Amino acid sequence: PNAPPTFIQVRGNPNVQGDEVQPGFPEVLGFEDPVITAASSGQSSGRRTALARWITSPENPLTARVMVNRVWQGHFGRGIVRSSNNFGLQGDAPTHPELLDWLASEFMENGWSVKQLHRTILLSNTYQMSSTSNAKSLEQDPENNLFWRFDPRRLRAEEIRDSILAVNGSLNLDSMFGPSIYPVIPAEVLAGQSRPGAGWGNSSPEDRNRRSVYIHIKRSLTVPLLASFDVADTDFTCPVRFATTQPTQALGMLNSTFLNEEAEAFSKFLKEQAGDKIDAQVAVALERVTQRKPTQQEIDWGLKLIGDLQSEHNQSPELALKNFCLLALNLNEFIYLD
Repeated sequence: PNAPPTFIQVRGNPNVQGDEVQPGFPEVLGFEDPVITAASSGQSSGRRTALARWITSPENPLTARVMVNRVWQGHFGRGIVRSSNNFGLQGDAPTHPELLDWLASEFMENGWSVKQLHRTILLSNTYQMSSTSNAKSLEQDPENNLFWRFDPRRLRAEEIRDSILAVNGSLNLDSMFGPSIYPVIPAEVLAGQSRPGAGWGNSSPEDRNRRSVYIHIKRSLTVPLLASFDVADTDFTCPVRFATTQPTQALGMLNSTFLNEEAEAFSKFLKEQAGDKIDAQVAVALERVTQRKPTQQEIDWGLKLIGDLQSEHNQSPELALKNFCLLALNLNEFIYLD
């Protein structure tokens, strides 16, 4: 169908119609007027197709570079261009312009495959470098602009929640797509609303264990765990996440209902995986939260903690194991990507 005519709105007033205008690209970018061809099926005016072709054109210098820079930032905590929202003259220059251009070219040649882009970055020596520092390199490049080591970073809010569910075997990866989910929010948080609980649904236990990307976004009500770990503010664009350190994070990770319930689920999972042997349970727990084989000393520390909780605090074996799991979920090695 033919698209309806578009007119300038004088002073932004839709009731005061000015001259008719045709679709076009921003003149400041220096592109020619678009060639718009209606679809042969007659079901489309062709305007959106022309826009999509312009955005993904090999002659467009920004789209591929901006995309690969964002993906790089997601893995390294900062982009090749640090000002990821500003590739103009007022933004930061790329630390590795040749690398940015190469990644952008590979991205386009691989059919704009984001999965292939992730694979290229994650299999690189740069991503797999140790975070260990040395005095000489630190003196020459204290900000690590040359990526001579991996910058440790804390997991993002959604990654922390998803990782907790993953290590205790609760993460629901079978259900994809569909409507948003509603994790349980404490009553004291809901009580702060003008109408407590209004607008927040009640998902099934299976749906509540889906990935955090499916959580319903309500501007006036955020899942406490995500809020304390600097989840993106949906009122504004978020070019980069800043990791703050505040007391509410530690308090929530130790005392929240969610963490204690997941720690209990973790303890039950360990019994299923490792049987009734406490040392095997401790070993499996540490291996899952650290993603490496634990040392014998670390296993002994875990066994000592469980023993002390039972002997000195009169906790049952089940409660002691649950509290050990809670401690394991609070390890820096679990919260930080090193």
